[in-house]
Amino acid sequence: MKTLHARFIVFVTMLVLASPFTQAASLINVPLKSELSDFNRETYRFIHRLLNKRVLPGISRGSLPLTRKQVVSYLLEVHQKQKNGEITLSTIDQERLNTLLAFYREAREFSNKRQQNSDQQNGGRLHVMTLAGDDYRFSFDLRGSQQVITHLVDNLSDEQPVEGNMLVTTLYPHLYGQAGETFAFTTDIAHRFVYGEIFDDFFPDETKIRQAEGRLKNRTAINAYLKFNLPWFELQLGQETLQWGPGYHDSLLISKNPLAMDMIKLQANYGSVTFTAFTGILEDMAEDINDKYISGHRVEGYFWDRFGFGISEVVVYGNRFEPGYLNPVNIYLINEQPISRADGRVGGSGDNVLMSVDMRFRPVDDFEIYGELMVDDGNPAANFKHWDTKFGILGGIYLTDPFGIPNTDLHAEYAFINQYAYTHVNPVNVYKHFTTPIGHQIGSDADNLWLELRHRWTDRLETVFGYELERHGSGNIDKEHPPEAPKDDVWTPLSGITQSEHRLSVGANWVVIGKYSLYAEWARVWRRNWGNRWDVYENANEIEAKFLTRIPW
Repeated sequence: MKTLHARFIVFVTMLVLASPFTQAASLINVPLKSELSDFNRETYRFIHRLLNKRVLPGISRGSLPLTRKQVVSYLLEVHQKQKNGEITLSTIDQERLNTLLAFYREAREFSNKRQQNSDQQNGGRLHVMTLAGDDYRFSFDLRGSQQVITHLVDNLSDEQPVEGNMLVTTLYPHLYGQAGETFAFTTDIAHRFVYGEIFDDFFPDETKIRQAEGRLKNRTAINAYLKFNLPWFELQLGQETLQWGPGYHDSLLISKNPLAMDMIKLQANYGSVTFTAFTGILEDMAEDINDKYISGHRVEGYFWDRFGFGISEVVVYGNRFEPGYLNPVNIYLINEQPISRADGRVGGSGDNVLMSVDMRFRPVDDFEIYGELMVDDGNPAANFKHWDTKFGILGGIYLTDPFGIPNTDLHAEYAFINQYAYTHVNPVNVYKHFTTPIGHQIGSDADNLWLELRHRWTDRLETVFGYELERHGSGNIDKEHPPEAPKDDVWTPLSGITQSEHRLSVGANWVVIGKYSLYAEWARVWRRNWGNRWDVYENANEIEAKFLTRIPW
């Protein structure tokens, strides 16, 4: 069946490659993971800020990633509005707008001559190498970063502390290009050299080159795909990361946390409505799980620029490939029953269907309220406390320029996921990719409170104050409801011994978009009942600094 799947992809690729090419803006996505790319965090944060201030109309910010073409169209729309006197931006927002337009200038169809002139005026260039013609452009970029993460323990229980300095040197080669309007490709790599005191909770699922390991370890992550712009939708083939939902800190159904997965994705925009469907290949660390897949679709729309609504559905299944889930307009909740009967090895299990609904509402400019409800299994309306009622909730507020303080962003977000959400009686259907939840990073039987205040002093300098509380019960994503437990058993909020972590942080960013960035953060951390064990505690300081630069600039 995997051979049939591969032949299908090859056939679609050959079909769309036969299309004629014309000149176009960039189809390449703006990556979601800051660990894999550069200046994408600044891009998304600025787009979100413009949207919350309502200088941008409603856009489907809950169906990410955005393409460079979309980002440029939003920035140009704001630029034109300010030029026409329709809106007024702060001096810092205006500088950031101009800087991002310059950074994404190749997506604006500049001629080669104009781009060379712009490079000379900026005193540098964006690319190591560029090959361009009237209807094509291929570029190679190279970036490098140096990161140090320090963990210092000053008070703990009777266990041996894990502390010291972990050093990470990373190279980011990036090869990408586009021909006309219909074809684009990208290969974006982060190849890390990790040394010093190595903390295992960093880069847990990234590729390891074991032959080179010793005191120096290698970790590698890759995003690579082909993109085709067809008359009614965009078709994407390859490795990519998605994020669905309104959360700024995280999402319940599809998050950016796991490594990029191999997928086929369709996405279409019709006015203020965005439709997305995909089928991807999942990986699991268990030796007996070799075939695992996920399919999903989402529709999201905005109404009168103030209210956005989205509905999503996904299914995880394994031990065989199901063409029935490739249909982008079916309803998994209905179709799963006849399709999953082929997977009868675990009695009554079926496949794992999850769905979510989310909304975002802007009652006044600069103030957004948003929320998401994820339902895994069960019937909350009929029996809310039954153990098989698996769900998660997320809600938050976002204020721009709160209390009249300009160039400031304030976030508050809370998420709760109950005891058995994301779990499944059939191990192949557990809701994870490698070891990481596909949904919210906290996983099952946990909650999270996140507060963040950001203030931009100049176009380059920003300070960040944050507080985060994360609590975990004794359950986890691999701990399904015990088969010997009563059928009428109930779920427990933060079950068993609850571990907690309080994190208070202060940070600063110095970013020259298109050239380099410098990030530093100090965090004070208090951990209690660590590992869900009574009186196991740790008080520590964590310091992180990272410098990233484009080569050359």
